[in-house]
Parts: sequence; C-alpha cells; structure tokens
Amino acid sequence: MVTDTLRVRRSIRELQAEYDQGNREGASKSEQELKKPLENLVRAWKIIQELDPSDQRSLFALGGYHGEPFEYRPAVDALSPTDTYTYWGGYCHHGNVLFPTWHRVYMLKVEQALQNALKEFDPDAELTLPFWDETDSKTKSEGIPQILTQEFFVLDRIDPENPLRQVEIKNPLRSFTLPLALNDNISGGQLYAKPQGYETTRYPQSGLVGTAEAKQISEKHNRKYSDPDENIQLLNQNVVAWLKGTGLPNPKDPYPSHAGGDGPTPSDKNPEGYGVGWMFEECLRAPNYTVFSNTTSAAQWNLSHPAENMVVSLEQPHNDIHLSVGGFDGTVMEPTQDQHVIGQIEGANGDMGENNTAALDPIFYFHHCNIDRVFWLWQKQNNATKRLEIITNYYGTSSSDSQGPTPGLAPGTSLDLDTPLLPFLKDTFGNPFTSRDCTDIEEQLGYTYEAGSLDKPAVSAFAKSSTRLIVRGIDRALFEGSFVIRAFAVFKDESNELATKYLGHHSVLSRRNVIKCANCLTHLEVIAHFSLQSIPEDRVESYNIMVHHRGTLQQLKEKVDLETQTPINALTAPRFPSRLPEKLRCITEVSKDISKGSTTTSVARETLRLDSGSKSGIKRRKTLFK
Repeated sequence: MVTDTLRVRRSIRELQAEYDQGNREGASKSEQELKKPLENLVRAWKIIQELDPSDQRSLFALGGYHGEPFEYRPAVDALSPTDTYTYWGGYCHHGNVLFPTWHRVYMLKVEQALQNALKEFDPDAELTLPFWDETDSKTKSEGIPQILTQEFFVLDRIDPENPLRQVEIKNPLRSFTLPLALNDNISGGQLYAKPQGYETTRYPQSGLVGTAEAKQISEKHNRKYSDPDENIQLLNQNVVAWLKGTGLPNPKDPYPSHAGGDGPTPSDKNPEGYGVGWMFEECLRAPNYTVFSNTTSAAQWNLSHPAENMVVSLEQPHNDIHLSVGGFDGTVMEPTQDQHVIGQIEGANGDMGENNTAALDPIFYFHHCNIDRVFWLWQKQNNATKRLEIITNYYGTSSSDSQGPTPGLAPGTSLDLDTPLLPFLKDTFGNPFTSRDCTDIEEQLGYTYEAGSLDKPAVSAFAKSSTRLIVRGIDRALFEGSFVIRAFAVFKDESNELATKYLGHHSVLSRRNVIKCANCLTHLEVIAHFSLQSIPEDRVESYNIMVHHRGTLQQLKEKVDLETQTPINALTAPRFPSRLPEKLRCITEVSKDISKGSTTTSVARETLRLDSGSKSGIKRRKTLFK
C-alpha cells in the first residue's frame, strides 16, 4: 500500500484475508481487485527466486548477505593459530548494537529488489514488504499465516489471449530451491553445505545434508515426516507453544522434562517470562536503545543493575522465533506418567534455526520485517524516532562481541551510529548506509507500518521482582549450532511436598563451529537471567539448569553430600551423535534484593566443570545459597 507520502507495510495475514475475500465464488469485480496485493507479492518472490544467481536482486544473492556462502572466511581460516580470531562470515550483525539497524536496511534492500522485479513485469504494480505479526491473536492461537506454509498458490496470469487464465505454482513464500550449491566455507567440516537443487526446510524436518553421514541421518529422519499437511500442523503447534510459554503439566514432578506449550495452568496461572509473546512485550520496556538492541548489552545491564527489573532485548524473542520455525534438534524424552515431551522433535534441523542458512528461507524476511516494526514501536514509545543513542564502550559495542567481526570491520572495532552497515550503499557514489541514515523510517526511508499488535504498551501481567537466578560462563563457541538454556526451581510446597517451577528459557541463535581464541573468549560468554518472583526462597531445594543442543539434552546434576557439603558429580553417557563440549563451565549466582530497595547482594557464585561425554545441567542444593 502506498499513501500520498509513505509506503505502508501491512500484515501478511491481512493481505491473505483480502485475497480470500476476492477469491471466493461470486465475488464482485471490486472484491476481486483485493487479490492483487497478495498476487503481486507472490509474483515478485517467484521472480527473484528465478533470477540468475549472479543478479544482485536474486534471492540467492540477497540471502548470501546474511550467511552462507561466507566468501570471506577462507582468508581468515588460513591465518596461523595465533592470529586466528572469531569471525562471522556473513555481513549480518548479531549480539551487538547494530542488530536492529543493519537488519532494517537489509529489509529495505530486499523490498526494493521485489519492487524492481515486479515493475519489470507490470510497471504500474505496487508492493511493500509485509510483516508477519508474531504476537497477534491468530498467530498465538493458530501459528504461522497459511500463505507462508501452503504448498501451492493459484496465480492469475496476465495473458493477452486469455486474461482470465490461472496457473498453479509452487508457493515461493514457503521455500526456496537453490540454483547453485552452497559451500559452508569454514574449517572443520561442511555440515551446512547445500547442494544445487536443495529446497529449504522447516521444523519438523532436517536440512543437514553437507556430509554423507548427515545426509543419511536427515533422509532417515525426514521419512518419518513426509506428509506436508502434518508437518504444517506440527510446525504451527511448535510456534504456538513457544509464543505461549508453559505451565508445568505436573507441578509435583521434581525433574520435569516438559518445556513448552500449555501456557497458564490452574497451578501456575501467570508463568513469567516463559513465552516469546511475553518477551516481545517486555522488550518494549527496555530503558535505552543499547540494551534494547541486543542480547549482549541486555545481559550486562541485568548484571550491573541487580536491583532493577530485568530487561529483555529485541534480539531475544527474535532468536526464539528463529528456533521455533527452524528447530534446533532438541531432544525428545519418551513421555510417561510423570514425564512429558520437551516440545522439540529430535533431529529437526530446519534452515531458520541456524544463522548460516536462515536467510535462504523466505519466512525469514516476514519475520524480520516484524522485528523492524517492533523496533519502530520502541522508538515511538520512547521518543527515539529522530535520534538513537548508544552507550559508548558498553558491552555489545565492539565488533568482536558475540559473533565476531563482519567483513570490512577489524577485530575490536568500536561500533557506533556512524559504523558502515556493509554491504548496503545509500547512493550511487558508493557511500554505505549507517545507523544515522535509517533512524527515522518515515522521513528517511519513506515507509511506515499499519496498526498491529503491541501498538499500545501492554500492562505487565506479572509482579516485578529483582531477585533472580543468573547463569553465566557458558562459552558459545563450544557448541555446534544453536542451543537453549532452561531453568527450574525445585521447592517444598505448603504440603511440604516437592514441587517444580519452570523459571524460563534463554535461546542462543548461533552457527556451527564458531572459531575461538583466548583473547575472544569473553566476547562469547552467554549470560542468562531468570526471575525468582513468587519462589518461596526458604523452601527452595535446588535449581536445575538444562542446556538443549544438537543431538541431546545435556544435563549435569550436581548432587551434594549433606554431611561434608562436597559436590558429587553424577555423569551419564551422551546420546549419539553429539557430545558435550569439552571444558564446558557454567557459573550460577543468585542475586537477591535484601532491602526492597536498591541494595542487592550476590548470595552464591558457583562454577561447574564437566568432562567431555557427560550430559549437562546443574542441580544446586539450597544450602549452597545461604
């Protein structure tokens, strides 16, 4: 939609509703016109998917800006071990203050490519990039809009000899078939390499085909999930579960395996921080742009401000949506009377679940258009539409933070509003975009968003608490791909029986085989915060930390000899084919508000180390926190 002055980005679900109205039997001529916006969108996506991969407007080229084929990695990997540094092969920014602005310009460039492609077909056609409203009532109850998952689409075709001719096409919003092979271009393996003709996949299927072994495992897995309609149903169930969060099905179970899907329950009516929907609402309350923008800055802010309410960055629910759509190969435990499925299908490795391949899936762009919309909502609600401010030298303002430098930025480069958002140019003279060039989407970029969910600041349904469990010291570089940290508290209820409360999760959207070095280790630390609101502290028996990642649920239970207070590690064998990262350490700490004011204290700080081959997790007796 285009107004007199602004292009208006609309909800993809609204476009679909209008299309359905115009496509019904007996629709009037004016109603049939309602089909055009969605048809134009589908047609444009079809065109850019079919463009020669050397064309910079092609989806193959556009997707490569974010991740594979990592054209710049070989030069870095060829350095000596002393000089090798953590380095992200794609241009995208994650875990630093440029995350929102880089992706904003990225979506603009994709929108322009779609517009140019469509105008070559129909000069009068109009198009804006729609957003998937991930927190509207339909998504929360039904999942992904149908147009993003249906296998085929009937497209009216302009034909001078038969203007009413229609053709059924493979839906280009559902997947993308690679015109060329993709080389992962990293040392240590080709797990994420993709052959020519590969079609992107989503949960519950697997797209790991880069090695003969991985391909064999994926093919075996996908044979169990070969029905497209059933797969869509499983995908939607998974997305809804992530959005709603969870209440424990069995609050008496001291070792729960259930981790998502039921929402509030009679025994847990207000589960704080569990759902991605809640996280989207909370990120809009972030006190400044720096901590709003990324997980690295937000984690440090929470550490430095223990007496204040925890902040959630925009990047955190963004990560969750990636994993809910793509999957990250979490483990399924066989359900019993006291044990329930985690909510992840073992072997699910869709492309959205990894930074390497996420931008090859068309749904990536509708997801990130919504992320940009929420970014704009935060700006409007915080009087920041004209100017952003970055806290100088704060965590998340270095090119070495989190993922490592992108092409064109040296290690340790300070990131600010003038840092080039490569490779995107704003003019024909070769000047790159910066964050200052894209702060005001209406005046500088010429677009805005139609009304959607979260437009009005939500009233938090949860009481605030500054008492929290902090989990840190986990080195992201030790993991093969994305992973999720989940926390539980086991306590004695009013009947003096053991009960369990799920404290929440922290998703880490990552890539396989992150190269590490000693001087980069601190930039790869994962820090997670979990609210201890409504937890009867004097009755807490233990805190359980579970790390879900490729191939297995990693769980360490550290038992304590009550007489000597000596930890006794209980280790179990790993599940094929994954192993626990060597030298994995996890630090747990309880930060307690002891004055109901601004004074806080760290009650305990414990470091755990596991040997390779064990399963991870942490169980801490309450005596260690006194």
